[in-house]
Formats: sequence, C-alpha cells, structure tokens
Amino acid sequence: MATDAFHQGKLAFQNNHPMSSCEYPVGSSLRAEWMAGWNESRNTEPGHFRSSTANEHTMASNGTASEALH
Repeated sequence: MATDAFHQGKLAFQNNHPMSSCEYPVGSSLRAEWMAGWNESRNTEPGHFRSSTANEHTMASNGTASEALH
C-alpha cells in the first residue's frame, strides 16, 4: 500500500524518527509534505504546548532544540 509523504512524516514522528530521517530531496515538494506531516504529529502530541512559530524562533536564535525547552 502506497503512503503519501505527509502520512509518512506523521508516522515517522509517531515512531520516534527524527526530522532529519526524511529521505526526500531538499527543496522537493515531497520533502515539504513529509515535514508538514512530521510537524503536525509533533504539534498534536499530548503535552505539546508550544506553538511551532515560537519554537522555530527560539531554535533560530540559539541553534538548538534543547535550549528551546528552558
């Protein structure tokens, strides 16, 4: 059964695969769809309270995801 890139991204997050595990080429629409699925799963995870915009801003300013949690 074929699974679309968005669904693959969601499944990747749900199975504890990092975002960096996406194998679609950088800049491709399939990679963007996969990333959107991964992010949707992350943002709907129970206990996830940060908006993706705030989290991305924090990561962009200091370069690490772990510091975004403090």
